[in-house]
Amino acid sequence: MFKKIHVFRVKPGQELLNEIVCFCHEREIFSGVVIGIIGSVKNAQLNFLKALPGKYDSVDYLGPLEIVCAQGSIALKDDTPIIHIHIQLSGQSTCSGGHLAKAIVFSTAEVTIGELDYQLRRQTDSYTGLNELLD
Repeated sequence: MFKKIHVFRVKPGQELLNEIVCFCHEREIFSGVVIGIIGSVKNAQLNFLKALPGKYDSVDYLGPLEIVCAQGSIALKDDTPIIHIHIQLSGQSTCSGGHLAKAIVFSTAEVTIGELDYQLRRQTDSYTGLNELLD
């Protein structure tokens, strides 16, 4: 199933999603599963689907917050890589999860990606208006 498993660290002050995009681009990973992410963030922006087609609200969170878990997929839409990650963040008095828009790493983020030996693809769905995985 997996062609290769990649494990890497995103360092303090780096933007998490951007670093994952760069890692995948440098290694030509265009099909995969984000198996997990743990660590902490200074702040984050999560998106929440509010209506169809594709209407999102964004919420900003101030930390530091722990990354409890995160998972997602890496797929191509036409020739463009799409990295789709959902994340759960927690603090002493809060626990929130949603679609990762951006996050600045606080201490570290350990990312595990399973590179697939077949190509995942996305296309815009006429009902949701979102870039959905092809069946």
